[in-house]
Amino acid sequence: MRVYKHPYRFNYQELYPDVEMIGGFEGGAIYKATKDDKYYLIIDEGTLADMLDVDDQDLLDQLVKVIEFDAEEELNNYLGERYGNIHLFKK
Repeated sequence: MRVYKHPYRFNYQELYPDVEMIGGFEGGAIYKATKDDKYYLIIDEGTLADMLDVDDQDLLDQLVKVIEFDAEEELNNYLGERYGNIHLFKK
């Protein structure tokens, strides 16, 4: 697992065209994507940006987290352990 932090309004749709929202929580949303045989969770906490000001620039610079996994099972285990209390959409 690798974690990449990106600033508010990072355009993850451009990097991961198959991105789909799988859940939401107060302050953000969770997305799932695949690319080059890797699996990704994208945690977008951009709705928090309205509550932050310039003194919080360090937080604004990491409101989007992209977490890379080598296997879908690894992603699903992480999702269940870390975000088990968040409403996930059912297919």
